[in-house]
Amino acid sequence: MGFKGANHTANLLFNRAALAAVFLSLTAQATEGDNPQQPKEQAQKERTTANAVEQATEHSYPHTSQQTREAEYSPFTPYGRQYALMREELARYRALAGGNLWQPLPNGQSLAPGMRDERVKVLRSLLMQYGDYVVTGDMSESGLNRNPASDPEKYDEQLHTAVQRFQRRHGLRTDGVIDNATRSHLNTPPDKRLQTLEANLERWREMPKDLGHRYILVNIPDFTLRLVAGEREQYRMRVVVGKAEHKTPQLSTRLTRVVFNPTWTVPRNIAVRELLPKGSANLVAGGYRLVNNRGKSVPFSGSNLRALRLGSVALQQRGGDGNALGRFKFVIPNRQAIFLHDTNKKNLFSRNQRAFSHGCIRLEEPQELARIVLASQGNWTEEKLSRMATGSRTRGVALEQPIPVYITYWTAWVDEEGLLNFRPDIYGRDGQPSLAENSGIEE
Repeated sequence: MGFKGANHTANLLFNRAALAAVFLSLTAQATEGDNPQQPKEQAQKERTTANAVEQATEHSYPHTSQQTREAEYSPFTPYGRQYALMREELARYRALAGGNLWQPLPNGQSLAPGMRDERVKVLRSLLMQYGDYVVTGDMSESGLNRNPASDPEKYDEQLHTAVQRFQRRHGLRTDGVIDNATRSHLNTPPDKRLQTLEANLERWREMPKDLGHRYILVNIPDFTLRLVAGEREQYRMRVVVGKAEHKTPQLSTRLTRVVFNPTWTVPRNIAVRELLPKGSANLVAGGYRLVNNRGKSVPFSGSNLRALRLGSVALQQRGGDGNALGRFKFVIPNRQAIFLHDTNKKNLFSRNQRAFSHGCIRLEEPQELARIVLASQGNWTEEKLSRMATGSRTRGVALEQPIPVYITYWTAWVDEEGLLNFRPDIYGRDGQPSLAENSGIEE
């Protein structure tokens, strides 16, 4: 993924645990309210929290030389940078889980900027612990004794900024309103986040350490496709992935071919369960036909429908208007017959949760992706692409230099700004052992 330079990474690695201790110390003040603890008890709590941070960090980075650490987690590769920063976040959440300051935000009406509510103190405390509420000014001992807000029960502008950052990191609408969805993410216990981080670290261990100079990365839980070149994001778009009963698999493969006006050979289970009940007349009107093993069209007779159920005849939809794959298909060879493709259901891209397909990945802007991946091999203008994608003639163009494609399942990752992101575990994989789904590249 796209990340900042090595100096930025090093600063995060060496400073984040120390800042966590500061945030947690300030959190104790924010949660005192009208019933402050006894000084000795409070001091003991702060020492316990600081120790938890230190121990968690030591667990992530045992006493090895700096040279050894750099060899193991090189900051100059996407793999090493992501993996090292994720381990730092693991230290933060180990500290939170091992401390006694974390408490959930109580239920109640939605909180919005400008409101006064006693729950605001808990909200500010949580955002400090998560690192979203940025404490500015003197970080000395005298600075730690000041309340981080002039009115601890007021939802002020600084808190609004912190809430929006939290919402952005969790894929939520960044309106600053603490509704049920945002409160649910705020109240996810640290030990649950630990499980998520550990599951994603394991997935990173299974990734190739060298992703390539230029590659396509699809993150299933984030519903996004990114084209990365030279560690910089070149393009990003929204995608639709498989629904829970038709999960999109994790894959490492290559983009080898762009097909214009693709035909669709319908998987047998979809043909039998979803399309045949519509009747042969509707199927013919929709551009469907039956083809035998030699690719020859055969009539919708009873014997041929029985053969379809047995697998000796296939249901195929012609290319062009109304085709389920749209006007563009991107071939990524794999055993599960997964493609990247266009779609006629453009309205789904406006939704926040986009798990609606039978496993393939539907693209919001397939023509733009075609333009980018074909740019180095001929004059592929918008006009030419549009002309190729009209009518019903199916044509394909092989990529002279296939592009690596990684379909991943990351419910937690550190983005290019150094911020930890979480997304819902839509397939329930975080609590499971590694599925080892990667099919590898097939020619």
